[in-house]
Amino acid sequence: MKNRVIRNFLIFLGCWFLIVIGVNITQQQPILTNFPWEILLIFLLSLILVVTELKRKTIWGIYFIVFFIYMLLNGGYYNWTSLITFAFMSFFMSAITYFIGVQFKKGGQVK
Repeated sequence: MKNRVIRNFLIFLGCWFLIVIGVNITQQQPILTNFPWEILLIFLLSLILVVTELKRKTIWGIYFIVFFIYMLLNGGYYNWTSLITFAFMSFFMSAITYFIGVQFKKGGQVK
């Protein structure tokens, strides 16, 4: 793999997954109980920026919508304040994902 940033991030994800699975096994919990789905989602969405040539607003829109739906499914909806919290968290996660995607794109240009 020529892109060292993506390779290093995959190594980081692999180590994190092994640690989480090891902790779950030692605590006698199901393997996927504390699985870091958010980190995997950030990685996969960051690859959209590397693979496609979409505009910045389109990328941000995709990130925001996916994270907002993810927050609705996992966060638990109580009232309208939950939606505001989910929107702020979706924006924050979109910013992190966009930053990582830009780093992936820059890493592909390094020789």
